[in-house]
Amino acid sequence: MISLPDPIASPLPFIFAEDKHGDRQAREALFCTFNADLGYFERTVLGVTQSTGARVTVVGDGRISDPDPRAARNAGTRYVHGLAVTKAGAAFHPKVTVITGPERAVVAIGSGNLSPGGWHLNQETWTIATASREHCPAIVPQVAAWLRTLPDASVIAPQAVRGIGRTATLLERLAATAAVVETGHRIVHTSTAPIISQLPGGDVDRLLLYAPFHDEKGAAVRQLIERLRPSRVTLAVQSDGRTVIQPDALRLVLARMNVQFDVLEDAGKRYRHGKLVEAVRPDGSRWTLTGSPNLSARALLLSASEGGNIEVGMVTAPADSIFAFPESRAVELSEVSAVRIAGAAAGRAAGDAVLLAAVRVEDGLEVVFSKVLTEEVRVLASARDEFDSWTEVGVVPSGAASHVMAGVNVPGGSRVRPVQAGAGSALGGIVFVTDPRLVMAFPGESASRGGVTAAGPVDLISDPGLLEKFLAALSQLASVPSSPARGHVAGPAVPRGEDSAAPASILRLDTAEEDWLAYTDDAKASLGPAMFRFIMAGFPGLRALAAEEDDGGLLTPTDKVVEEHSLGLETDDDAGAVNDDGTGGGGSPAVSERPDEADLELFRGQTEAGRRRIRRLLTSAVTAAMPKYPAAQRLALLTAVLIAVQAGMWDSPFGERGWIGVLSAALENLDEDHIPEQLTVPLASWAALAAYLMHDHRPVTGRLAEVLSYEKATRAVSHLFPAADHQLIADFAEPFTNKSGYPVDPDAVLHVIEVIVQDDPLTQAIDALEARHPDWRAHKHNDAVLHVDGNARNTFLLAAEALDAIPDTARMAAVFATGTTTGWTITIRCDGTLIHVEKNPQGELTWQQYRLGNLVTPTRVSRERDLATRARMHNGPLGQHFPAAIEALTATGFGLSDPPSQCPPGASFT
Repeated sequence: MISLPDPIASPLPFIFAEDKHGDRQAREALFCTFNADLGYFERTVLGVTQSTGARVTVVGDGRISDPDPRAARNAGTRYVHGLAVTKAGAAFHPKVTVITGPERAVVAIGSGNLSPGGWHLNQETWTIATASREHCPAIVPQVAAWLRTLPDASVIAPQAVRGIGRTATLLERLAATAAVVETGHRIVHTSTAPIISQLPGGDVDRLLLYAPFHDEKGAAVRQLIERLRPSRVTLAVQSDGRTVIQPDALRLVLARMNVQFDVLEDAGKRYRHGKLVEAVRPDGSRWTLTGSPNLSARALLLSASEGGNIEVGMVTAPADSIFAFPESRAVELSEVSAVRIAGAAAGRAAGDAVLLAAVRVEDGLEVVFSKVLTEEVRVLASARDEFDSWTEVGVVPSGAASHVMAGVNVPGGSRVRPVQAGAGSALGGIVFVTDPRLVMAFPGESASRGGVTAAGPVDLISDPGLLEKFLAALSQLASVPSSPARGHVAGPAVPRGEDSAAPASILRLDTAEEDWLAYTDDAKASLGPAMFRFIMAGFPGLRALAAEEDDGGLLTPTDKVVEEHSLGLETDDDAGAVNDDGTGGGGSPAVSERPDEADLELFRGQTEAGRRRIRRLLTSAVTAAMPKYPAAQRLALLTAVLIAVQAGMWDSPFGERGWIGVLSAALENLDEDHIPEQLTVPLASWAALAAYLMHDHRPVTGRLAEVLSYEKATRAVSHLFPAADHQLIADFAEPFTNKSGYPVDPDAVLHVIEVIVQDDPLTQAIDALEARHPDWRAHKHNDAVLHVDGNARNTFLLAAEALDAIPDTARMAAVFATGTTTGWTITIRCDGTLIHVEKNPQGELTWQQYRLGNLVTPTRVSRERDLATRARMHNGPLGQHFPAAIEALTATGFGLSDPPSQCPPGASFT
């Protein structure tokens, strides 16, 4: 199957479609891009890609790469982040995505970078092919052939080269087993020849052009016109200086050509990053060039060996034009703004040696540069979460292109960067350390995590017998009086965790250092050192414990020069690379090995009897014994429940046997007595993660038991949340995924607890409605009235569902609903009844009241006519108001005008 560029936004839906096959047949996933936002990639793309079964390689331009270590946590451990540079100093600029295995493949060639802009926000062009063992589009082996050219056309990090080669092999094998189908699509690229020389021949009547970037002299446009000889050319640009172009240079080019030249200015709000050359023949047929090439000399006129970019385009012959600019107007070329960007200033200078890779090897740490160094370079390393702390680990001597720093033990996912040893000490770009053992493991495979010998959370959940012994040991603590050395402050049971003599926002804490030392000794004795470290620092804490046992860390190196490799940057030409939208994306380390969804997948192989036993043990401990445990042990039990949830020990979050009920009870029992000060931040951060998971999985409609459990549990721990720590939440969330299968975003956790802490029923309702109906809009009119607006004629349905979303902690709640007509509805929940006032599009008012109950909700009343009839309270004619309605309207701030309530300033939906 071939999908044409429009309206496909990105390859992401096709990756989801591959994952839905459920057979995890994919072996390799390759993402070639100019710049990569690694934070976005990990949040949005990595999880579903690994769910297909594939190992993952991301390759981007090394000269513009500038990752944010805080934005992502998996480069070098869950996937290869490889850098590439061209030998002539141009840009590595392809946008190609491949997901492939022995049974199927997805191949995408487009214009979008691996970033929110390139895969969501911008207007891009994509051509996406799906192949199987039965049918394989011809562009699939063409892409494999292009991949084979990359190591010769550019200099690429070794681990990325291997990933590219494995991907090409799989595509070649799939094509060899299938019937190759000609679809009219053809790959063009710069690895062996200029793209302009690969365009179709023949007469052209009209040429339609768009790209966000043009070269300074208009050379690409000039040579396109000279080669194709159209009688008319239309060039589209974006308004407000969003197209990089020199109109004066283009005017000089056109002065020497006999061609009608029209300019369209696109005023659309979305940034149009897709590139297009569309040639219309005299008979009305057409061909197009889409993909990565801009209208620049380095993109279209030069091969890579001649100084051109690495580009990939798609030539095809669509039946209809894809040159579509609905919000455009004709302008003169003189009206187009001249926009220029700095070329090489956007990245590292073309002549500089670029650090491409840092790889853990048996002897230490190997660093690879893009060419032989002309002077020695110092190498700095930053490990784990010490993002601003750098330690020198060695020096790469002059004359070396790769170098092993013997004895340097830097975990995978750490950061390294070069520093010129000479005057100025200029810092080079950040590269993530790759651990080959981890990145080469297929998702879901068992990998030795080493170093943690005591029972940790994963050990407990994978072994019902071990879990039973662990819980039995904790139960013994419930009957042991508190140690005199472990001081605590007595106080009332509600709100738990607060000192009655202190302000309500101050937690009851054990503060003496000697008490804390005694407390930790007791906790480690009962939990074991691994479990105690886990509740304090998550899986990074377990890895730190392993490193301490193995005496790891940044060691003083003994440098060893290995055989030099001339990696061949042959010129010092200015990069002049066409800049793309956005900056290099972020990446952040998950230093060394990290338990993740792949590890937890192993435990889904538990027998049903084993899973049932684990559920029974945890449920019993939470409901019966947990309130009697000391704080550290209560927290350990909560984390065990969370790991069991992620490991799939429960079949569903819902129902009497679902995990939401168990996790809710664990949260309610979490904040009992004896909370040491040093435990408050981890306890609050774990509680925040638990609340987020319940929030994410709770039912999106109605007031079901799971919703009530969630609200009850979060009320019990909401006063803890101000102590939650963002970095600790990120560490705790490492192995967890949300309902959609993506890694948990710590910012999303903070958003949820912020809504909870506000304790505003209307804010909570808005949060629920945004998740349930992204196309609805909602805001507060006052403390009692929520205004919702949706694409519907029946505003009663909107108002009723929104009213159900407001927690019933509010004594009186009201919703004002508007839709696609001039009609509106007011619903008010008051004293166990529903007051319903509605104006239809003809301006007629109706007044009704219903008695609510456990099974009679506003949503059901709005949807079920028979139920509404039975629940209706008779107050006279429907067209006549009644006292209870007027009283409720007045109490919630409504008037009898039309509309009955005004939107706050700046909040109107019109």
